[in-house]
Amino acid sequence: MSPLASAPFLVILSGWCAGIALSTKLSPPAASLAASLFGAGFLLISTKRWPPGWKRVLPVLLLTVSLPVFFMNLRLHPKTVREESWMGQAWIRTERAWGSKRAVTLASPKGRLLCLLEPEARPLEGERVQVSGTVVPLESLFSVTSEGEFDPARYWRAKGVEFGFRCSSVAAVDPPGNRKTGWRTRLRKKLLLSLSPLVRGHLLAAWTGEKDPEVASMHRRWGTAHLLAVSGFHVGVLGAILLWCLRRFRFKLLVCSSLLWGYVFLTGCASSACRAMGMIQLGFLGPVLAGRPSSPLNSVSVAGGILLLINPWLFWDIGWRLSVISALILCSVVRGGVTPMRGLAASLAIWMGTSGEASAAFETVPLAGLVLNLFALPAFSFLLPVASVAAIPVLAGFPGGWVPLWGMEGLFEAWARFADCTCMIVHWQIASSPWLWNFSAAIVGGAVAYGLETGVSNGLILSLCAFFCGGVFR
Repeated sequence: MSPLASAPFLVILSGWCAGIALSTKLSPPAASLAASLFGAGFLLISTKRWPPGWKRVLPVLLLTVSLPVFFMNLRLHPKTVREESWMGQAWIRTERAWGSKRAVTLASPKGRLLCLLEPEARPLEGERVQVSGTVVPLESLFSVTSEGEFDPARYWRAKGVEFGFRCSSVAAVDPPGNRKTGWRTRLRKKLLLSLSPLVRGHLLAAWTGEKDPEVASMHRRWGTAHLLAVSGFHVGVLGAILLWCLRRFRFKLLVCSSLLWGYVFLTGCASSACRAMGMIQLGFLGPVLAGRPSSPLNSVSVAGGILLLINPWLFWDIGWRLSVISALILCSVVRGGVTPMRGLAASLAIWMGTSGEASAAFETVPLAGLVLNLFALPAFSFLLPVASVAAIPVLAGFPGGWVPLWGMEGLFEAWARFADCTCMIVHWQIASSPWLWNFSAAIVGGAVAYGLETGVSNGLILSLCAFFCGGVFR
């Protein structure tokens, strides 16, 4: 078996990732060449049997690796901007807590700007505001970071921000209108004022993409913080429910796609949700366009690669990384069909394959998460849809609507007690380290080798190479 036959875009994605990772160390032409060599090496190691016509396909494939990497590397070197005074109107795309301030992104004629406002300003998503201040390089808003530390400028560039903005005055011109951000603001306010604490915290994350600090702290302690990030889990659960409800409808795929994309936009277009939706869309279109189902591994690679083409800074976004890693491992392990044993193996492999990224983001990873995640996905596949239905009566203002809400609050409390007891028993924490990162890379390499059916010897070589190359992708 060869990736050329089953997942050609996986070769391309591996080369793109290597080229982007090396963009901080090499010039665009050198990074482009290194990406081609990396893709060729991955293809050579993971190929057990070459398919017919591979000599004609290989040059095209490597060219598809090198050319996009060259242009993506050019985009990764931000254009310099001189400090410039500016006054005008903009609308608030997003706002969130950032230390003691509020981080606000503005859509303006100058591009997408980031400004850090005092909490008293109380900005609202979707508002049109009149602002005045100075457009500055994005990096100047933050203190200098060392290599390996969290880079806030890189984080915001992954969100589409181009420049910083030191705001001297801001005044609302129009309240949140009919933009999706305005809808999300109103929905968030309704959830905050109407629901009980645990139901509110979980539905706030699932419906709007916002995190309740207290609930987020609990999930970080349990090692299940991924449940609060809108991702393939949420999109997949909603998609399964929609397909079941529309199973007798003639245009179910079109309606389901429209509703799922609407959900992704409502929750803020997180990279993990966009990757999942792209993969689902390819799954819907595969039988129609190609006459056969698309390869899951190839679909993950295409969806992740398209996001990198749109914004190569996403390579450093933890949501994109965890989403792609988890999906690659899941599709590889369950390639022959879903069984209880494969589901267990996939859960363990995903935890081990993402622990390097998670520990780098949160400094430590609770070992209890290895146990809790075996139960968390089935439990929350039930809890979140049922809680969503139970919240409708109270949100609509029906008399007695609090009754089903009270029952759901009790179920979430039961889960919290179970998770806390598990953390008391399995109380160890795994600290971030280069070795953990490389170990996670080896798990990803081994899982992909299994999914590509490379054979034992090639699989061991691929896993070993992934272990030693893990540091490149940090």
